[in-house]
Amino acid sequence: MCTSEGLYGEAVQILADEGSWCHIRLLKDGYEGFVQTEQLDTDQAAQIKATHRVCQRSTLLFAEPDMKSQLRHRIPFGAEVSLTVEADTPFSRTACGYYLWSAHCLPLSENHPASPLELAHSVFLGSPYLWGGRSPEGIDCSGLVQALARSQGLAIPRDSGDQEAFLSNNVSADDCQAQDLAYWPGHTGILVSPTELLHATAHSLCCVIEPLQAVIDRAGPMSSVKRLF
Repeated sequence: MCTSEGLYGEAVQILADEGSWCHIRLLKDGYEGFVQTEQLDTDQAAQIKATHRVCQRSTLLFAEPDMKSQLRHRIPFGAEVSLTVEADTPFSRTACGYYLWSAHCLPLSENHPASPLELAHSVFLGSPYLWGGRSPEGIDCSGLVQALARSQGLAIPRDSGDQEAFLSNNVSADDCQAQDLAYWPGHTGILVSPTELLHATAHSLCCVIEPLQAVIDRAGPMSSVKRLF
């Protein structure tokens, strides 16, 4: 069974309303699934287009433009929001009426200034493994690679097998380098070096750096190495 996580602010298409559950499609990557209807916002605010995304591990939404005001939500890296900058404050107002620290977000039109490998270290390393997860609070192998691609404005499929088929720039095993993507049937990760892999793995239920050979010993030879970054 395939599972994926919809992040805060992510736009969806409702394919069928089944009462307490809705059949939806994520507009970013076309992934389909079911979500509880109460988790969807279908009022006017939901129709406002996102302008920014969270560019660090997470940020906080406050009731007022004041860090001492009531905390409303914590939202993760990659979450999308529609922001209006509050004059003379370091806060911006979201379309849903909350406030966040403006510097914690980037316009959707801008790529993250950090490299994918830097983000893998600073945002995701140490995150728990979660089947279908797409945030630092819990992420799986292909969710990690997709999040890193999105940070650079690159759209790739959700699942590792689809990613491997989609990416065309193949690299030979003796020519791989840092930031290349390694693939096995049902698994992927980003190379820290030609001999080390950073990946979200069910083996330790964590996002870790391991010797590449240790992963090969468990999972078998790599099916491919792709160069995206």
